[in-house]
Formats: sequence, C-alpha cells, structure tokens
Amino acid sequence: MYTLLIVDDEATIRKGLGMLPWKEHGIELVAILKDGLEAAEWVNSREIDILLTDIRMPGMSGIQLAKLTMQNYPGAKVILLTGYGEFEYAREAISLRVFDYILKPSTPQEIINCVANACQKYDVESNARQRLKELELKVQDYSILLKPAEGLIEAEERIDLIIQFIYANYEKELPLSVLAEEFHFTTVYMSHYIKKETGYTFLDILTSVRMYYAAKYLKDTKMKNGEICRRVGIADERYFGQIFKKKYGMTPYEYRKLGESAANPFQRFIDTVAL
Repeated sequence: MYTLLIVDDEATIRKGLGMLPWKEHGIELVAILKDGLEAAEWVNSREIDILLTDIRMPGMSGIQLAKLTMQNYPGAKVILLTGYGEFEYAREAISLRVFDYILKPSTPQEIINCVANACQKYDVESNARQRLKELELKVQDYSILLKPAEGLIEAEERIDLIIQFIYANYEKELPLSVLAEEFHFTTVYMSHYIKKETGYTFLDILTSVRMYYAAKYLKDTKMKNGEICRRVGIADERYFGQIFKKKYGMTPYEYRKLGESAANPFQRFIDTVAL
C-alpha cells in the first residue's frame, strides 16, 4: 500500500479527508496532522509516498513542508490544497515540481482521484528509476573494457596499450588496419591476439566503448542523436540506433526518456487561474 500523510490546520477539513475510503484504493493513511511543524517532525523520522497538504498554515507553510519532504524523499509526490487567492504561493510550488493541486472546495471523488493519480505516477517513476539503474549497471559492465588495469589483470602490457589506444581514438574512424599498423601487426594477427588476450573481438571492444559514451551523452546532455553519432565515431544514425538497442534493449530515445523527469501536471493550475 502507498503511505499518505495529510496536513491541514482546519479541523473540519482534516475530519472530512480522514473519512475518505483510502484503503479501498490501496492507500494507507498514516497520519492526519494539524500544522507544518508537526508534519516536519513526522517527515524527518518516517518515510512517506504521498503528501497532501494545505498551502497556508501557521508555523510552516505547505511550500516549506513540500521542500522538506522532497528533499528527504525525492520520489515522494506532493499535492497541495489551495484556493484561487493563493496563486503567489503556487508559483513557488511550480518551481518545486509539486505533483498536483486540489482547489478548495473539491468533491471527495476528485480528491481520491488526484491522490490515486499520484500513486500511479509514483509507481511509474519508481519502475523507471529501477530500470535505469539496471541499465546503468549494464553500462558499467561494458565500461570495464575502459579499465585494462582492472579488467585485464592477466594481460601483457601490450594488450593494455592496445585497449588504451582504442579508448583514446574511439570517436574517430578506427578500422582494425589502423590498430594493426600502430602496433606493427598484420590485421589477421591483431584480430587473433585481441581475442586471445581479452576474450572479446576488436569490434566488440570498440562498439562497447562507443556505446558506453553514447549512453553517458544521452543521459547527461541534450545532444541530438546525430551529434552523439559523430562524437562516438559512427557515421550512420540508423546504424547507431540499431547497435544501441542491441546493447541496452531499448532505443536511444527510450533510454534518454528514462533519465528525464516527468512533465509537471501543476501547469493545470496556471491555466485555471489565468481564466
């Protein structure tokens, strides 16, 4: 079940919210508190999934409580109880990426639906974070090829130098013949030598290095696929997409989306107040 904390300084609202059939929707109401200070003590000692809080309260506002909650539990979803006259408070909430708002007065069904949507979003993002973590571990498995001292302890010094050369030149056009010439081997001997010493083919190593950096660019930058292709030494964007999906089980677009925050549904409040 999802854990829900409700905070409001009006006793009638607390009573009404407490009577809603939360358990029927897979939600455990862990506490109903009367102000932000009391809620801060709770949030500092116990984890919650969803926070439903009034914006204006004595001692600590709902905005301050939202900041504390999201700082302690980045995955938690915050929903604000607000009125039309509190748009200035809402501006700050928008910058915090608060999940949603509920305008007073609202029907019980509207409130339950909003919290249920927050639970669903919590699930989606939690699953996405787990999937991204798994993919990053997979990326790290490939990245061992960039660390010959750790990954190829038994190899001779020459194979270390070969791997380092691939690492230093992965963004360029790098056929096996260039590598063979650099180390004064024939291409056939170079191919056999790399496979014997590492257990990987030359193409396996070069592709893994390129995809490792492609994944980092997708996650950490806003570069378009075409630019990333050039950065990792691949001329054909379509081919890049094919080998990336083969390595990581998803397209570059899907991988990047996993690392991005979801759009902020609080935009609805701006549109409502602007009417």
